Amino acid sequence: MVREEIINKVLSQTDVDYRLAFPTASLWGVQIPEDQNGMEFEATSAGNIHEHWNFRLCLRNSNNGERYRKPELTGDWLQFVRSKSLCKGNKIILTMELDEATGERSYTIRAETKLMGSWVPIA
Repeated sequence: MVREEIINKVLSQTDVDYRLAFPTASLWGVQIPEDQNGMEFEATSAGNIHEHWNFRLCLRNSNNGERYRKPELTGDWLQFVRSKSLCKGNKIILTMELDEATGERSYTIRAETKLMGSWVPIA
């Protein structure tokens, strides 16, 4: 198993109110098929294997119909934000585990807040 961090992002107001602006540099971790504009994937909450979130990663279309690299995360994103009481300035970390034998990917997401200068997990 290979485990890699895909996103380590401090949340903006837009991230907590509407959708997560997914970093373009992180697209390698969630591979959208070439002929599609998005894909769905499930992430498990770190520290609670019974909490699963169905996210949708989309690439926005430009005016001429071609997609460009401005990805956004929707689906259960806002439910995740509300369940963790996230606000601007909190952080999320999305990790991927790749089973090299099967090529299967699994995802884990966790939220953190800054407390006395250190990042601590949000349950």
